[in-house]
Amino acid sequence: MKHFFTLIACSIWIGHAFAQNIQFTSFTATNEFQDSSYNIHKPIALNFRETHILASFKDATDSLNAKYAYCLKGLDGKWHPNGKGESVNYVNLFGGDYELQVKNLNYPNKIISLKFHLEEAFWQKNWFIPMLAAYGLLVVGVIFYFIRMYRLRGQIRLQQVRNEIASDLHDDVGSTLSNISFLGEMAKMKLVKKPEEVLPILERIMEESKEMVQTMRGMVWTIQPDNDRAVDFIDKIQAFATEMLQNREIALQFSNEIPEKQLLTIEQQRNLFLIFKELIHNIAKHSTATRVTVSLKKHEHWLWAKITDNGSGFDMTQRSEGNGLRNLQQRITQLEGKMEIESEVGKGTVTKMMIPL
Repeated sequence: MKHFFTLIACSIWIGHAFAQNIQFTSFTATNEFQDSSYNIHKPIALNFRETHILASFKDATDSLNAKYAYCLKGLDGKWHPNGKGESVNYVNLFGGDYELQVKNLNYPNKIISLKFHLEEAFWQKNWFIPMLAAYGLLVVGVIFYFIRMYRLRGQIRLQQVRNEIASDLHDDVGSTLSNISFLGEMAKMKLVKKPEEVLPILERIMEESKEMVQTMRGMVWTIQPDNDRAVDFIDKIQAFATEMLQNREIALQFSNEIPEKQLLTIEQQRNLFLIFKELIHNIAKHSTATRVTVSLKKHEHWLWAKITDNGSGFDMTQRSEGNGLRNLQQRITQLEGKMEIESEVGKGTVTKMMIPL
């Protein structure tokens, strides 16, 4: 009987001894380029790209009946049954230290382990999130700065336009009002002594007043934010020229080939309006013309304008450099454009302009 129990004890000890034969047989790490096999008897260090692992194991003494379970410390630390499967696969691991443990459920006290280290990618390091947040704040700050500077430049430019408009009104309207005031004083003086001479003076006052009203309307119209289409601006120019020339019984032929969708900035409209106003004003008062032709078209990125009259013209070699011509040239320069004037005594005047759009 004693020998019988001794035999049973030996059998149990031998069974446990055989169960201790479970061991890892291979370890493979995968990245997007290749698979790498590692020696399981040496420390395993993986680079941050080798995030997929495959480990194989086997209990040679219980290969027919073995039922395995595995656990990965450093991930979840839980045991997972694997049945008769003799391999385990993990994907998309993060950097850190891991220990893969495997056991045969027939001999649960015997656990084998395999340690490996997976390098952390830079985006997994502790400093990455704060750095990313700081970078995001920096980007937001830069965007806010540029938005602020853009608005500030817009405000500065708007103030410049306001100053220029105020200067234009001061020069043009102020001069007209001064002239009207002077004519009024003349009419007052002649009313008693020479009443027959008062009527022409009153007609001049009315004419100056109409021109001033037209100028004011045109200037106010150009600075309104909704009036940025070239077609609307050109209609306004045509109406202005028609009204001014009709008072002098001068026929107007107006041609417009500018696309309807073309836009003009406030600065472009302001300078163009004053350029056309000066040209039409000069024709109406000084050219003795009976016919005026205005043609506008767009060629590539340029606005082309041509104004022709059949008036008396002038000698190009003897023309005076008056304020009017200088003002025209200055406004063309502000628009980064070009202007040519061709005239001959008795053969009228042709003015050509090119304005970049």
